[in-house]
Amino acid sequence: MVNIHLPEFDYIRNMIKNMKRTGNDWGKIEENFEALKIMGAIQHDLSKDTWGEIIREQKYEYHKAENIEKIEIETTIVSLDENNKTYVPTDARSSWQLYKNKLLKNGWREDAVNNLEKSTISILRKLNNDTRTTGPVKGLVIGQVQSGKTASMAGLMAMAADWGWNMFIVLSGMIENLRLQTQDRLINDLNNPGNNNWRSLHKLSKRSQIGDLPQALNFEETSTQKYLNVCLKNKTRLENLIGWLKSDKKKSRQMKILVIDDEADQGSINTKNIDKDERAKINELIIKLIEVSKGTEYQPKSMNYICYTATPYSNFLNESSDDSLYPKDFIGILPVSNEYFGPKQIFGLEGSEEYEGLDIIRQISEEDLECVKELHDAKIEAIPKSLQDSICWFICITAVMRFNKYKKPVSMLVHTSQKQAHHDLMSRAITKWICNLNKRKLTAKCKGIYELEREQFNLDKFQIGYKEYPVPNDEINGYPEFDQIKSFIEEIIETNISHIIMDEEGELDYHKGIHLCIDNSANNGITEEDTYIRLAYPGKEKLKELNTAPAFIIVGGNTLSRGLTIEGLVSTYFLRAATAADSLMQMGRWFGYRKGYELLPRIWMTQNTYDKFFFLTLLEEELREELEQFALDHKSPSEYGPRVKNTPKASWLRVTAKNKMQKAEEIEMDFSGASIQTIHFENNKIELRKNIDTAENFLQNYCGRSEKSKIANAIVYRDVDFNKIKNEFLLKMIFNQRSKAFDQIDVFCDWYEKVQNEINFKNWNVIVAGAGKVEEGYSKGPKKWYLGDYTVGMVNRSAKASSMNYKDGTVNIGVLRGPNDVYADIKDESCMKEISKKGVKNKDIREIRQKFGLGDVPQLIIYRITKDSEARNSAGNKDETKSDRIDLNFDEDIIGVYIHVPGDNSNKPHAKALRVIIDNDDDE
Repeated sequence: MVNIHLPEFDYIRNMIKNMKRTGNDWGKIEENFEALKIMGAIQHDLSKDTWGEIIREQKYEYHKAENIEKIEIETTIVSLDENNKTYVPTDARSSWQLYKNKLLKNGWREDAVNNLEKSTISILRKLNNDTRTTGPVKGLVIGQVQSGKTASMAGLMAMAADWGWNMFIVLSGMIENLRLQTQDRLINDLNNPGNNNWRSLHKLSKRSQIGDLPQALNFEETSTQKYLNVCLKNKTRLENLIGWLKSDKKKSRQMKILVIDDEADQGSINTKNIDKDERAKINELIIKLIEVSKGTEYQPKSMNYICYTATPYSNFLNESSDDSLYPKDFIGILPVSNEYFGPKQIFGLEGSEEYEGLDIIRQISEEDLECVKELHDAKIEAIPKSLQDSICWFICITAVMRFNKYKKPVSMLVHTSQKQAHHDLMSRAITKWICNLNKRKLTAKCKGIYELEREQFNLDKFQIGYKEYPVPNDEINGYPEFDQIKSFIEEIIETNISHIIMDEEGELDYHKGIHLCIDNSANNGITEEDTYIRLAYPGKEKLKELNTAPAFIIVGGNTLSRGLTIEGLVSTYFLRAATAADSLMQMGRWFGYRKGYELLPRIWMTQNTYDKFFFLTLLEEELREELEQFALDHKSPSEYGPRVKNTPKASWLRVTAKNKMQKAEEIEMDFSGASIQTIHFENNKIELRKNIDTAENFLQNYCGRSEKSKIANAIVYRDVDFNKIKNEFLLKMIFNQRSKAFDQIDVFCDWYEKVQNEINFKNWNVIVAGAGKVEEGYSKGPKKWYLGDYTVGMVNRSAKASSMNYKDGTVNIGVLRGPNDVYADIKDESCMKEISKKGVKNKDIREIRQKFGLGDVPQLIIYRITKDSEARNSAGNKDETKSDRIDLNFDEDIIGVYIHVPGDNSNKPHAKALRVIIDNDDDE
C-alpha cells in the first residue's frame, strides 16, 4: 500500500486543487487520469488507484485547502554539501501545516511563522534520509537564549516526519523535570489529527514494556507512525537507549533517525584532555548513539545529528575529528525577531551606536556580595540592600501588571548559588524580611524604588537603547503613578508570602500575595504542611479562575539556569560569576520576549558578572558575523571551527575557563580580520598627558608626510612601517586594563610580527580622524589639534550613563570610531556610493576596502577626545536631559585608538602560540 501523504505526492494534490478551482467537478477530475498521464503531467508509475485515493482525500480536505505564502528572509547556513530535494509540505493534514496553524492560533505573528518555515526547510535540506554509505550527518543550529529554539526543533521534526523520518530522539539536558517539560511540550505541539500519528516513548531500554520495544513498533516506509523519545544526557539512560536501538535487526534497519541535541553545549562536549584520548563519558555515549551499529546489519537506514544551542563557543573550541560531534556537515543561524530582548539589546555591543544597551542593570556592591556570602554561611539572616531593592521593585511591578489587567504569572528570580542549603537559607531570609518589616515602611520603601526606577529608565531611554523595536510607542505600556498602584501593593503585602498551598481536594491553590518557590531536586513533592515548594505555575483554567496576575519569587540553581521557563520575569537577582564564562549566557533567563511590559524588567548583578556578559555578547556577535562571511564565501564548517577558535575573544574565553589566577599561559591566537578599539578610560591626568605626548611625537617624527582625506574629516599617513607603530606608539601608550587586547598589546604585536610575511600584509596607513573640517597649517581654537601640515578638530565622545559604574572611576564611551573613518584612506571618492549602500560591519569594511585596493593594508586610527565632551542628542545638540549619556569632565584630553587588521582572503587560520597573563577575578 502506498503512503499518499508523503510530500512526493504534493504536486498531485496541487494539480487536483487547481483543477477544482477552475470549475471541474470531482468526477471529471478523476476521469482525467489517462489524459494527464499521456501528456506527461503525472508520473508514469502512478497507479489509477493511487490517483483515486488522493482525489478522495482532497475531496474530504477541500474546505481546508491553504495557499502557502512565499518567504523572503534567509537563514545563514555554512555547508559545502548540496541540498537534498525536499520542499515545504503543503498538505493541510501534514505535520508541518498542522504545527504551523497551531502557532498562528497561539498568537504567533504570520511573518514570524514564515521565518520559522524558511529556516526549517533550510535545515531539513541538509539532512540525508539514507546515510548507510555516507555516515551520519552532523550539524549545528545556533539560536538565542529563550528565542524560540524549541519551536524550531518541533518544526524540524514535523517537516522531517512528513518526509519519511520515523524515529526522533531529543537529548535534553541533565535535569529530569526539564526533560519532562520538553517531552510534554513537544508531543503537545506535534500530536495533531492528521497524516502522521505521533507516539511518545519513555525511558527506553531492552527491558521496556513489550509495547515499547522496537519489535512492536511500525517503521515501515508506508507507515504513518512517528515516535518521539526525550532522553536525559545521563550515562544509564543513554546506554539503555543504545541497547534499545540495537535490540531488533529488522526494525533497526527500517529506522530513519533524527537526533536533536537540545542545549548541545551541556554534557555533549568532550571536556577531557584530548591528547590522552579520553572522553567525557556523556560525550562518548552520544558518539556511540550517533554511530550506532555503523557498518553492521543493525545499522539504521538514516542517522542525522543536529545540535541546537544558544552558546556555541564550546562546540567550536573543542576537537573536530571525524569521530567527534563537531558539526562537519553544516552550521546554521536561526533568524530572530526584532521584538526579542537578547544579549546585544540588553548589554549593548562594544563599538556599536546601534546597540548601546538598556539601562536596566543595577549593581550589587562588594559589601552586598559579602553579605550574601555570610548569609550562605548561616552567619547572618539579614538580606543586603540590593536584594531588598529588587524585591520592592518586584512588588511594585506585580502591582503595575495587575493595574494593567495582566492575567499571567509575574516572577522574580533569585539565583545566588547552586547549593541547595544556600537556597533554603536565602528563602528563609527573604520570607523573614518581608514578614517582619512594618507594612507601612515596606510600602514607603516600594514607593522610593518605584519613583527612582521610573525616572532612571523611561520610554525615551528605551527608544535610544532599542532602536529597532517595532512596536509603536503608544502600544508600549508606561509607568502608572504610584497612587494608582498603591492599593495593589498593599494587597500583595497584606496577603503576605508563602509556598504554594494545596487545598482540600489536592489541587494547588494560589493567592494574591507572593508565592515563594525553591526550585531544586531536593524539594519534590508535598510537605507535611500541605505546601508545594517547587515552581508550579497555574494552568489556563486556574488563571481564569484567579482573574489576576499571580506573583512568584523563585530561588534556585541549575534548574533555573538551563531551560526552565520563568514566566513574566521582571526582577532578577543574579550572583554566579564563578561559573565558566561561556555557560553564563545560558543562565540569562531574562532574555526573551517582553511584549506588554517592555520597560519593566530589571537585573541586579555585580560589575564582574556584567563585564563577562558584555564580553560574551560581543564574542557571540562576532561568531555570527564570521559565520555569515563563511556562508557568503562558501566555506566548509571544518574551516570555520579552527578560525573562530583562535580569534582573540574566543582565545581569552578558552583560557579563562580554566580558572587560573595570575598565570602566564601559552595559547593559540589569531588576530586576522580583527577590529579593536579603546572605549574604557580612567581620569588619570599624568597618564592622559603622557599618551598625548606619545601620540604627537609618533605622528610628527615617525609617520612621514600627511595628506588630507577625500572621504572623512581626517588626515592620512601612508606606508608606515609596523616597527615604528609598535615601538614608538603602541608599546609606549598606557591603556586601560579593561581593554584586554590593548592592555596586553605586546601579545598583538608578537602575533603580527609572526604572520605579516605569511599573510603578505602591506605597510600600515595611520589615520587621525577628527570633527569638523580639516584645515591646512596651524589653526587657533580650544578644540583643535595641530599636527604640522594640518589642524584636525578634536572629537566629542561622552560617557555612557549606565548604572554599572566602575570603582576606579573608569568610564565607558561605548563607541570610539566614527562610521566612515575606516574608509578615510581610500582615494577614490566614488566609494561613498558603496558605503551608503552597505554598512560598517567587518564584512562590509573588508569588501569595500578590497574593492578600492586596500584589502591588505592594516589601519591605525588615532583620535583626540576633548576632555570637556558633552552628552548630546541625536541631532548633535547638548542633551540637557542626559538620558543615556553624561558629560566626560576629564582633567586632560584622551587619546583613543582603533586598529583594523585585514582578513586573509583564504580564510585560513593564522594562529600563533603567544604568552598571555590570565587574571580571573570571580565573585565566589
